[in-house]
Amino acid sequence: MDTRFHRMANRPGVQRPNGAAQGKICQFKLVLLGESAVGKSSLVLRFVKGQFHEYQESTIGAAFLTQTVCLDDTTVKFEIWDTAGQERYHSLAPMYYRGAQAAIVVYDITNQDTFGRAKTWVKELQRQASPSIVIALAGNKADLANKRVVEKEEAQTYAEDNGLLFMETSAKTAVNVNDIFLAIAKKLPKSEQATGGAGTSGQGRRLVESEGSAQKGPGSSCCK
Repeated sequence: MDTRFHRMANRPGVQRPNGAAQGKICQFKLVLLGESAVGKSSLVLRFVKGQFHEYQESTIGAAFLTQTVCLDDTTVKFEIWDTAGQERYHSLAPMYYRGAQAAIVVYDITNQDTFGRAKTWVKELQRQASPSIVIALAGNKADLANKRVVEKEEAQTYAEDNGLLFMETSAKTAVNVNDIFLAIAKKLPKSEQATGGAGTSGQGRRLVESEGSAQKGPGSSCCK
């Protein structure tokens, strides 16, 4: 099993350096929340491994993964907790978003109920998570736009009213998947989470290389 992809029952693996890191390194905890089957695990799998599985098993409890992106001379390492969407696991959610610097709340653009549930998650984060948490709203399954029931404008307005980042994404086609994580990385306070001695994973380097200049945010601050 890849050490970057562990079920909750297993102890998360330690990411080993594959060479010297470029510039400073910032490490952040990020949690994904949303109703079951909206595509949370698929988004993470696409971001971390560049893969998509048509039939993804439901997450039990939570899954832990890591991935890095590069902003100018700063490497941002995400420690990602992909939580289960089933109602019976809701009581466990605070364990994962407690201390998180970022969250992605995911809904399915073809399912109105999942958008309503996403709003509930946003309220819970605003009430119980860190006051400085960066929250992104992801309208997933953008590849199924012909079956859309949640209008993009409605979600955009809601996100703006609540100070959220917003993008419609598709884990299947990879549309905006890297972009939403990159947008979060740009918004996080780089001066607070500097860590030394860690390396960039091979997958992280491939992501940076494949994205090229898109990974370099103009005016991004580095860790001090």
